[in-house]
Amino acid sequence: MASISTNAQPYVDVINVRYSSSLSNNKGATSFTHLYVGSDLPFKLKNNKLVVLSPFFEQWNIDSINNKHYLPAVSSITMALSAIIPLNKNHWSLTATAVPRFNSEALQLHNSYQMGGVLLATYKKRNNLKYKLGVYVNSEFFGLFVMPLAGIDWKINEHNYLFGVLPGRLTYEHQLSYAFYTGATFRAVTNSYRLNNSQYLRIDDNQTSAYLDWYAAKHLVFSGEMGYGIMRKLRTGFGHNKNYNTVYNWDDGLFFRLSASYRIRLKS
Repeated sequence: MASISTNAQPYVDVINVRYSSSLSNNKGATSFTHLYVGSDLPFKLKNNKLVVLSPFFEQWNIDSINNKHYLPAVSSITMALSAIIPLNKNHWSLTATAVPRFNSEALQLHNSYQMGGVLLATYKKRNNLKYKLGVYVNSEFFGLFVMPLAGIDWKINEHNYLFGVLPGRLTYEHQLSYAFYTGATFRAVTNSYRLNNSQYLRIDDNQTSAYLDWYAAKHLVFSGEMGYGIMRKLRTGFGHNKNYNTVYNWDDGLFFRLSASYRIRLKS
């Protein structure tokens, strides 16, 4: 899945910059770096409706230690737009998200357009607990990608929070002090990018990490993560038949992530 906000977290990152890199030093191992710059901009409308603009840019660089041109760098430019609509006063709401984007090598716009979307129903069981069910659909270059979604937004107590929508992301957060938070996060990545030779590159990763957030100021947050990626796959192919031409050896392994955010924590 793409890194799309699905309104299941106790804060809004008005701006977020993340840099990730592998930690493998084995001879011939596949390394990577990933850069993400994104934003969530909510606008409140009448009758408690919300519109959220979520533009972002991301870039993958994947190299073999023995070959720095192992695979070309690929990038994405996305402008997601979400509408959050209360269905009744006490319990139900609906989030509909349109996700137009260009995924390609060297930011080529030709033949790199994808259209996706999220439909997510939220049930508020009580003030501190919400359940979410929905579906994610995207016109990947390897074919139509459809994924059911299940999520939770649970303030366990004053210092512990569980939130996210699977399979995209699930986070446990624990408040250590006024300035420090820690926890663990799972992220699943499935994206495809148009290459200049008309093939596509498909990237799949499943990342589990531990993190520490430092609130240097009320809204300024610096974060560090250390984690491990499993069941990683890199594949290239043509068309929508999932008959891949090449399957690259992208081993499971360690990674780290550094990020900075302008963050607004939401009232429960």
